Amino acid sequence: MKRKILYIVIIIFAVGIALSIITNFQPVSEIGNSPDIAKIPIMNTSQTKVMNTTQTMGIIIVPYFGAENPQWGTIYQLADHYPGTIKYAIINPCSGPCDIPLSDDWQLIISKLKNKNIKTLGYIFNNSESIANIDYYMKRPAIPTDGIFFDNEGSTNNLINFKQYADYIHHLEGIVYINPGYNYPQVIDYVKSGMADVANIHEFGIDKPDYITGNYDVPPSKISVIVGNVYNISDMQTELTEISSKGVGIAYIYAKSYDILPPYLNEEIQKINRPKLLVPS
Repeated sequence: MKRKILYIVIIIFAVGIALSIITNFQPVSEIGNSPDIAKIPIMNTSQTKVMNTTQTMGIIIVPYFGAENPQWGTIYQLADHYPGTIKYAIINPCSGPCDIPLSDDWQLIISKLKNKNIKTLGYIFNNSESIANIDYYMKRPAIPTDGIFFDNEGSTNNLINFKQYADYIHHLEGIVYINPGYNYPQVIDYVKSGMADVANIHEFGIDKPDYITGNYDVPPSKISVIVGNVYNISDMQTELTEISSKGVGIAYIYAKSYDILPPYLNEEIQKINRPKLLVPS
């Protein structure tokens, strides 16, 4: 008899626990600390596309002066003040490679630019294209450049011959930047084929309006223009606005020559950076 009573007590106790669990159970969506899945907004693909239709412009600096020139300090200061705006800087020690290895002074400049997230490009004119000259910048120095700036490449259709150099640089994980200086029909083929990472389609003065036609069908970051003979801030700002509206993602506006930074370089970078100057992609 006592054993039966004990069994009954155990059963009643077990039933009580079970009822307590059932009574206190709540669905996950009703627990205060858990998210209500029905209330989580879902962004559709059309919203995503709208958000990604613009991107910021950048600048390529063309500093054709020596490694000892104090103007490098200006570039460093502006890079610190407007991080990420200066995308590229050309390294041009002797209008191309020198007869001697790249000096420690030049390698120090390359190092400082790299530390400021500026991609460095060794200068080679198209009639001096060779593996040896690429190695001068990208393999032989202890601190190599990030790529090569091929001046005048693309001014004629040289895709077949140029492929060996583009492939070699890309094998080194470098950047191929060509400067035909004009929007020749074949230039876009360099970019679309993948041989050139960036093509500069204009290197004339402000009085040459045919340098931006738009509709390049490539990302803005792959097209650049360089405009000279711009002597005041107002004209510089007008040029940048026009350039950005045509889907060009990289630019450099200068005044007199490449051996002197434009007097409005701070305002030029500021125009691009504050607020961010956007280009349609």
